[in-house]
Amino acid sequence: MISKIFLFISVMTNIMLVNSFMYYNTCPIYKNLNMRFLGDISRRNILELIPSTIAPIIIHPKYVLAYKDKIYNSDDKINKVAVFGASGYTGGDTIRTLLNKNINVLAITRRNVEIVGRDNAKINSLVIDNIKDKNKIKKVSGVDILKPETFEGILYGCDAVIFCAASRPSVKVTGTPGTDAYEKMKNITQDAIAEPSSNVEDIGLVNVAKEAIKSKVKRLIIVSSICAKCQIGKENYGETIDRGFSSCDACYKKQTGEERVRILYKNIPNNFKYNLSYTIIRPGMLSPGEKRGYKEVEFNQGVSKSGIISRIDLADILVSAAETDSSARKTFEVYYKDTAQPVDMFKSLKTCKEMGKSVKECFFGEGYNDTSILSIDKMLNTTIKGTIFPSGKEIYGEVYSKMFKYLKEDVYEDYDINTLMSKDII
Repeated sequence: MISKIFLFISVMTNIMLVNSFMYYNTCPIYKNLNMRFLGDISRRNILELIPSTIAPIIIHPKYVLAYKDKIYNSDDKINKVAVFGASGYTGGDTIRTLLNKNINVLAITRRNVEIVGRDNAKINSLVIDNIKDKNKIKKVSGVDILKPETFEGILYGCDAVIFCAASRPSVKVTGTPGTDAYEKMKNITQDAIAEPSSNVEDIGLVNVAKEAIKSKVKRLIIVSSICAKCQIGKENYGETIDRGFSSCDACYKKQTGEERVRILYKNIPNNFKYNLSYTIIRPGMLSPGEKRGYKEVEFNQGVSKSGIISRIDLADILVSAAETDSSARKTFEVYYKDTAQPVDMFKSLKTCKEMGKSVKECFFGEGYNDTSILSIDKMLNTTIKGTIFPSGKEIYGEVYSKMFKYLKEDVYEDYDINTLMSKDII
């Protein structure tokens, strides 16, 4: 019996010392020693390692070691997040949000940027609120996501990747008129042209996703777009407008990138040890406005509505998604609920009426009915209750971590070859 007890202690010590195991559930046996069981081992495996006479001591389901495909605790604190597109507006807001939550950042950019405080904003700079947080940022420049070799291996050790990169045409570099930065920049940038980039949303995104999977990064958070008027295969979707090819080209690339990422993660082997996931977030029109918070934000699924949201609120949603598994393998739209607009007005009103609401409630929210008198003063002074132009899929009113839970996971649909069109052929 003594030899069996010694074997048990030896086995458990080795389990806790092996570097490849991951932390999971606290075991009461070692609670007083402030130790934790280490995962990546099944109940069957542990039975093979431990003598049967003492196995019942630790195999109670309440204290079971992590399942092979679920070794991460959704409440684990993230320590390091990589941000692609760190030099952009959304990337900058995302990094500042991460720093405010005391999360270390891997800032990935194509061109070299200098980390500065707000008083020293200039060309090719990454502005942070507190310059003392500079030591929490590791810069990686010279990265071209169309060339995977330029960022191979840099994601190891990251808990999440937030993809904020986007294609852009060749444009003149400038600042925001009326700001100190603009006055400083206008004399030295009159001939400066920002380097163009393309295929970032599809080819570049897929390259990043492949590297994230290879590096075993838990979560990939992607900034996409609602692109309500530019749905591939639904060129007549919604109201008739003069779109033109160029206005939809970036949207088509985003949608292609989204679908390829879903397929990548779907094809991860079932016996893959690590619980890896993606989240695709589709903001409406981005504004430079102030933070309004989760109470003003609405989630939706199905591209039935669009709206406006500030980059700083979007950044908060991106970081919140990176902190939890409850957003895993989900695609959804985000916008302020009081800016919501239907993609198809007729279809929206039809759906709203079928839900038993009045036309006024459809346009202005709860509290209005067909007999109530409308006035500009009332609309301006009354906070919207519920949602406008309801689709039945809206989620709002709680902190983001809870809102994510009510979203439906993506369902993969096999490609219908009968819908194949010329633009689908590469």
